[in-house]
Amino acid sequence: MSRVDISHTFVRSPGRDPEDDRLLALLVTTWVLVTGRVPPDRPFDELSADELFDFWADDQTAEV
Repeated sequence: MSRVDISHTFVRSPGRDPEDDRLLALLVTTWVLVTGRVPPDRPFDELSADELFDFWADDQTAEV
């Protein structure tokens, strides 16, 4: 498996809690490893609802 750089998904804006950034990094990295999906090449706060759904949707529960 090739290495994927997902650092573009994290927003570094003033006033944000660094713990939130660490949690986001952990969740996104875990989801990429579990699903093999790579998030779009923009920060999450710039993604449309459809793009967020496509990345985060759980295929195993989508059919329930």
